[in-house]
Amino acid sequence: MIKQPMIKTFTQHDLVQYIYNELPKKQREALEEALMVDQDLAESCADLLLTQLSLEEALIQPSERVTDAIISYSKNVSLHP
Repeated sequence: MIKQPMIKTFTQHDLVQYIYNELPKKQREALEEALMVDQDLAESCADLLLTQLSLEEALIQPSERVTDAIISYSKNVSLHP
């Protein structure tokens, strides 16, 4: 009887750890191997990478207009009742 290798199932949590480089080396290597043969897993990983990029772009900084409005508002607010 030939023993089949155990197929590891990866979760969304594993993928998030992967894209943020938080997986231990052995798990990272296993996930990278799985990404080469599992199209659904690869697509899920690609979707998460695109989401990560979108989040990073959104967190860069507020527009100058927003910053100016906050400064203007704070100058006009009375600190005493």
